[in-house]
Amino acid sequence: MIEMKRVFLFLLILFHWVTSIAQRSEASSKKRSGLLICGHRGGFYSKLPENSFAAINNTVTQCHSSPVIVEVDVRRSKDGTLFIMHDESVDRTTNGQGLISELNDNYLKSLLLKNSNGEITKEKVPTFDSLVNYSKTREMILMLDIKGDAWEDVIQKITKANLTHKCIVLTFKPADSRRVYSLSASIKISCLIRNEEDWALIKELAIPTQNLIAYTNATTSQNLIPQFKNSLMMVMTDVSESAMKNVNPMTRDYYLEFIKKRRIDILITDYPVEVSQKIQ
Repeated sequence: MIEMKRVFLFLLILFHWVTSIAQRSEASSKKRSGLLICGHRGGFYSKLPENSFAAINNTVTQCHSSPVIVEVDVRRSKDGTLFIMHDESVDRTTNGQGLISELNDNYLKSLLLKNSNGEITKEKVPTFDSLVNYSKTREMILMLDIKGDAWEDVIQKITKANLTHKCIVLTFKPADSRRVYSLSASIKISCLIRNEEDWALIKELAIPTQNLIAYTNATTSQNLIPQFKNSLMMVMTDVSESAMKNVNPMTRDYYLEFIKKRRIDILITDYPVEVSQKIQ
């Protein structure tokens, strides 16, 4: 009986030891993965409004990859406060009306966000400050699409919060790329590169390539990808499922082929949680 107990105890210890190794290995493999997943506008889910804390938190807590990237849009109100909102107006995504640039803070903070079905939720329009505070303690990276002339305000807040290492700023014109670099020499800058002309203009900026991410799309020549890789630049593109009117994620094979063909380091998707599960 004593011998059987010893055997049982040994097997129990062995089981816990093997399980512990497996768990550590799984966690390590997630961190070793070269691919980063980004949730477009926080993630597109029928019950969770885009650019809402509900969508952002769902992506951050449920994604099977780490760190997860969250893409959001930043606009300035009439009072100068930065809010998270894609459109110029609040008409489509809230129960209010008007251009954000012409609305005061009290009105914007009173609004409720709509989900993709047009249903009014209990979610408020997030301020940029609240998102910055949220991101400080999460394993996440902010990808910022800065609308209007709010570049300096946004980057100052990111710098003050010591989050430049956890931030990517989207730029679609070389002049904006130059401006962002002038405001922060450490922040990651995404540059839209569609062709040789775009690439030549980016190189003329003389920004260190370790600061840059090549944002490619369907028109980007595949011949340019090796040049980005040789320059040690990450390559990023988006699937744009919602733009294709696809209300569900694509198949696993679709994503794997998409990633392989375009040699992607950062995949922007409307369904970050599901994609992270499919390709892990």
